[in-house]
Amino acid sequence: MSSEWKECSLGDLIEIRHGYAFPGEHISKTEGKCVLVTPGNFEIGGGYKQGNAKYFHGEYPQEYIFASGDLVVTMTDLSKTADTLGYSAKIPREKGKTYLHNQRVGKVSSKSPEAELDYIYWVMRHKDYRSWIVNTATGSTVKHTSPSRILEYSFLLPQANEQKAIAHILGTLDDKIELNRKTNETLEAMAKALFKSWFVDFDPVRAKTEVCPTGLPDEISDLFPDSFEDSELGEVPSGWSVGEIDQIVNLRKDSLDPASAPDEIFDHYSIPAFDAGKYPARELGSSIKSQKFLVGDGDLLVSKLNPSTPRVWIPFASSGSRAICSTEFLVCRTSSVFGRAYAYCLASSDAIVEAMTGLAGGTSNSHQRIRPRDFLALPCCMGTEMVRSAFLDVVEPLLGKSLALRNESKSLSTTRDSLLPKLISGEIRIPDAEKMLEEFGI
Repeated sequence: MSSEWKECSLGDLIEIRHGYAFPGEHISKTEGKCVLVTPGNFEIGGGYKQGNAKYFHGEYPQEYIFASGDLVVTMTDLSKTADTLGYSAKIPREKGKTYLHNQRVGKVSSKSPEAELDYIYWVMRHKDYRSWIVNTATGSTVKHTSPSRILEYSFLLPQANEQKAIAHILGTLDDKIELNRKTNETLEAMAKALFKSWFVDFDPVRAKTEVCPTGLPDEISDLFPDSFEDSELGEVPSGWSVGEIDQIVNLRKDSLDPASAPDEIFDHYSIPAFDAGKYPARELGSSIKSQKFLVGDGDLLVSKLNPSTPRVWIPFASSGSRAICSTEFLVCRTSSVFGRAYAYCLASSDAIVEAMTGLAGGTSNSHQRIRPRDFLALPCCMGTEMVRSAFLDVVEPLLGKSLALRNESKSLSTTRDSLLPKLISGEIRIPDAEKMLEEFGI
């Protein structure tokens, strides 16, 4: 029982070591072998955040190399509400990458046999710990904590076997969420690669012009011509149409002020929600400021903000609550002769992203926007109806599976976040939590 657990502080169990001040002239976003772990690599709520990595391209002390699975904590946060301050994460295992221990990120190590680091990882994602960190933070614009303040946090510690069981239950949910994320990356990469092969690089047509096999089933290969013709986009397959994006999508501008329904819960699609894992935030109307666009089933969201970082989003199916999105998104309704999967891959393609970036304007480099009319006027090769139909037959199931996995991950994360405080307080016992895992088939 929790009454039998031992009261202690983090300082009784762990040590936190500062990182190294890596020289700024060798830090960039140009991909390399050495990933520099920064506060930006922490998810809101804890966990390691993939994407938007920084890389180090210089010499460094060997003692500041992380091992996969190392427990780390962030000690600086630039957001107004200190969204990630003090949260824990684990260094991922990624073949061919070296993760470096940067300043303002602490490396956690055990100094007591009573502490299971896998359990401490979850303690440092608990709401009570979070409150302690925020309430003891310093700074106004930039929030800071320190090893000494983190180590002062006190809590009840169960026996080692129960620590292991709790960490295993929560970790199993996290592992499934991570597996879904990787599967989604693969599914979306397959869809985008096929689009590029057929509608950008014209691989099947090039193969036929060279009298080589296309690698496609005969019934699909026969849909492609064996020659090219000139167009405003350069050479395109003979007989293929070239047009503009406004022939593929229409922009929807139905809007509302959520404050007019203060007690209603909305699925809120926003830039921060996209960056945090492509899950809409469920928020009360009273907490959402400013006018928002309505989002319907079948819509596609394309961010007009900073298009060099593409944010193209297929919303979840409606779950009984109204969906809204930031006006930083263009709400696209796809023409029935093209399909949303085709529009998704087109808007995500390198050529369209590059064109949007070139047309974006603004008063600062961090707030560049493309005008809706410029987006709609972008030229593209649309192929033929039969080729598009064959494309959709392959790609729609891939993106459908991706959506299903994202929905499942949202349910898993909700379950994990519900279990975390109850397991760590002893409110829910191990056997009851294990039954919940069985319901998910994991």
